[in-house]
Amino acid sequence: MELFYSKNISQGGTCLDQEESNHCIKVLRHHNGDRINVVDGHGMLYICTIVSDNAKCVEFEVEQSVENYGSHDYRLHMAVAPPKNSDRFDWFAEKATEIGVDEITPLFGDYSERKVFKGERVGRILVAAAKQSHKGAIPKLNEAVTVREFLTSDRFGGSRKLICYCDEVSSLGVEKVPIGKAVEGAKDIVIMIGPEGDFSRSEIQLAVEKGWQIVSLGDSRLRIETAAMISTAAVYLKSQGV
Repeated sequence: MELFYSKNISQGGTCLDQEESNHCIKVLRHHNGDRINVVDGHGMLYICTIVSDNAKCVEFEVEQSVENYGSHDYRLHMAVAPPKNSDRFDWFAEKATEIGVDEITPLFGDYSERKVFKGERVGRILVAAAKQSHKGAIPKLNEAVTVREFLTSDRFGGSRKLICYCDEVSSLGVEKVPIGKAVEGAKDIVIMIGPEGDFSRSEIQLAVEKGWQIVSLGDSRLRIETAAMISTAAVYLKSQGV
């Protein structure tokens, strides 16, 4: 089943944008009277009929709507330091969307090699991945923030707050918990993944002070995007009872 995206359909919009219209008419060869499936990026699927097959602006009528299309029963916010190679963050964003993520925040830490993040391309990847994996909701992509800004945010009072860290933490007087155990039973989860050099000791100290649980992803030394994907998959698999 093909999916198209319209950010205006939930407000009464009845036209695909030019890019989606061109794909619908010129590539997929749809015509007047054809049924198409349109998502709004917030979880709704609309079953529509084309009434004008203009390749610059496909007009449609909504026949039926489906709530929570392709949804999951948890909320996951991944805060990830972009690797120096931007393609790796793109890969993470695509695969995390396919598995199930609701929000992504790029992080800049003390040891980050990359200090600039441009989200336009990642935004397009999120839309394409949501359509490809049959999801009505498109993950929210936030502006990049520093690790300290994220740790001290007051947004996460009701969330299970997890931060992945490679080094020992016994000297901080806390326990490092395996990711599978840490996410068990949680329905609102925030997970932080640090840069190539991991989080600095002062960042981890701040995390402990702010009530973040330090978690382990096992013994292997992982790339940023791999660690982020394991974390995303751990939440998904726990939700599936695995």
